[in-house]
Amino acid sequence: MIQSKPVMAESVADPCRLASRRSLLRAVGMGAIGVMATGCAQEPLGRTASPSPIASSTSPSGQTRRLSSPGEWVHFGDSFTNLSRLVPACAELTGYEHMDASTIEDTSLVVAIRSGCEPLRARLDGGRIPPKGSIEVLDFEPSAFQMHEGVELRVEINGVRGAIIRPRSSKKTWFRRAWPGEELEISGSVDIAVDPHHEQSIGTLGFHRNFSVVFALGRNEIDTGGSVDGLVKNIRTMIEKHPAEELTYVVTEIPAWQAEKFGSPERAKVDAWNGRLKQEFEDAFIEPFRWLIEHREKSFAVADQRMTGKDRAAEDNGVIPASLTLDDRGHLSIPGGKAWAAGLFEEFKRLHLV
Repeated sequence: MIQSKPVMAESVADPCRLASRRSLLRAVGMGAIGVMATGCAQEPLGRTASPSPIASSTSPSGQTRRLSSPGEWVHFGDSFTNLSRLVPACAELTGYEHMDASTIEDTSLVVAIRSGCEPLRARLDGGRIPPKGSIEVLDFEPSAFQMHEGVELRVEINGVRGAIIRPRSSKKTWFRRAWPGEELEISGSVDIAVDPHHEQSIGTLGFHRNFSVVFALGRNEIDTGGSVDGLVKNIRTMIEKHPAEELTYVVTEIPAWQAEKFGSPERAKVDAWNGRLKQEFEDAFIEPFRWLIEHREKSFAVADQRMTGKDRAAEDNGVIPASLTLDDRGHLSIPGGKAWAAGLFEEFKRLHLV
């Protein structure tokens, strides 16, 4: 396992390359072959030097530990992780503990906030918390933060416990008190502490217990008009503020939807984003989706599925074989999640993480 060298000061003008005040950051991988330029997902698998260390600061838990746990992993992901139940399959294959902290429609910014690595502020309608019931939440900071329909986050505002929620078919977000109390006058923007009891929340449990991390994010950023710069910045923020001084982590490729075949403009964008992730995170960047597609016989054997002629041709399109998906868009099915886990296992073995 390669250990990175102590950090040299870097320009603060680049938000993705922060000056370091911590001695070491642990990256994964074997050897180095020079930095890869942003490239197409059709290139052969290759690895570069370990990721450049980044700055550290106080962890959300207020504790500092030297190493993250090598046999315990938390997965921060979106619907590709959540719907497929791939995390239990990873646990079965690796023999390690794997915790699913994914949420459908999560972006890297939401994950950074849920993990306690990024602050969240907002204004309350009327500048008050009522003695009971709900009050509308306005003007989130950072402004890029969005609550998705039907999602509820447990929070604390000015010592008052409750939840913020955006009901289905609604454009408004509300703060709902957990129990009645005194009315509080609150002017201007206020801090919102997300998951204040992190030991009770899947959003922060693995992070605060010093687990190593699988970052499987970015699909929703592409689909909602986000930027790859923001994705990289948010992942780096979470690495920086992890409780461990030396974090073992991997960053997975962003999967393509069924319509994003090789040669399409949409696929070119996905490939460009993956090229940027590979360039930024180097040896920590892994490609279990590519393994699933390029090793179809093994993938289908692990998934216990029969391969069709269309599935055999899927490699030519560079998309997940349809028999391993659960919808026309291309989310992984549960059997597909098992095949993805096999790809992650192969990457872990190659990087000597198992």
